[in-house]
Amino acid sequence: MSGQSYSDLLHTRFHDLLISYDFARSHNGLGLDELDLLGEEQVQQRQLLDIEQQAKSERIDKAKHKQANQAQQSIELNKKVSEMVLTQLDDMDLIYQDVLQIQDAVPAILDILTVRAASIGRVEPLVSSMPWLTQDMIKFVNLPIYRKQEDGKKPIRVDRCKTALGYIGIDNLKLVVPSFALRKWLPHSTEPFRLMKRKLWESALGTGIACRRLAQLNDQDPSIAFALGVFHDLGKSAIVRLYLRTFDLEWKQQLKAARDMRKKDLHDALVDLEPKPETLRDLLLTHSAPLSLKLLEKFNLKRLNLAQPLAIYLSGKPDHSDSYARANSEMAEILKKGICYARYKVLQRHGLIAKHEAKIFFKENKLTATEIKELTKLSLIRLNLRLVQQD
Repeated sequence: MSGQSYSDLLHTRFHDLLISYDFARSHNGLGLDELDLLGEEQVQQRQLLDIEQQAKSERIDKAKHKQANQAQQSIELNKKVSEMVLTQLDDMDLIYQDVLQIQDAVPAILDILTVRAASIGRVEPLVSSMPWLTQDMIKFVNLPIYRKQEDGKKPIRVDRCKTALGYIGIDNLKLVVPSFALRKWLPHSTEPFRLMKRKLWESALGTGIACRRLAQLNDQDPSIAFALGVFHDLGKSAIVRLYLRTFDLEWKQQLKAARDMRKKDLHDALVDLEPKPETLRDLLLTHSAPLSLKLLEKFNLKRLNLAQPLAIYLSGKPDHSDSYARANSEMAEILKKGICYARYKVLQRHGLIAKHEAKIFFKENKLTATEIKELTKLSLIRLNLRLVQQD
């Protein structure tokens, strides 16, 4: 533990929780007060006959052999999968275009929304070029919360992209577009880590919302802070997708090879293997942050400055040499605080952070009492937008 701050330990605990609640508990010494009552029950059982005892011993030995074989095959399979993932992480075109399938129109929209001359007319053609985003916009404005019934009349359903964008409005689009883009780029499925997709979403959105409020409190651009918070961990989505896909392909290939070569023991050891929590957790801890930076750099944004603040945050070395560097460093500080608070809320929601730990976490990340008070007023799981009223 020497050399590690409390924040490091809590960030690791957060990554454990992304895998699963049980994984996080087991790695943090929680739940160890549960008693194993099997010993008392076994004492009360009758003595087995010699022949039964022998059969039982043989079954136990066979089960132990299979378990040991499975454990070894799991280690070897996951080691190979990890190596294959690391090799693929060097190919940014693969990650950008194939794994996450990022369309250049999204960064283009983000850039347009940054300028004062932004308009629905400039944004609409780019949104319309992506059917998934068009559908999301239309579905969003037709939600009951935004299409309330008035005077007993049924609200008119919006079915055109331009109309939907008009209802949302430019200011809201600065929040909606990053949110919808992130949701599109999340893994489609994270099985066997069932709730991981939701936790990735809640963590990223919560960071964006927290960063936006912190920016308002510190006279920084809230739109930049929100987008930075939402996309700061985009590398996680890529790694989860890549790991699960690579594991599935390699596992099926090895299983087929064992079957074709009639290696029954090997086949039996492989058949029930699943992705290993430790392998994915370690990949995320070590490689997701630098990958997130590379992805934001590949956005090639001309106006919306996201990559430089993230680079400063990851390096931990603020730069105050000039006004531009100072602004980036201040945004990096906001990101650091936003990540801290959002991860605290995720851990708190699952009962995995104590009050004294939270105090240390906030202190190490320089969250002030005023900032914490303001952040506690927020919902970190919804945007709570007000749409433009149109006749």
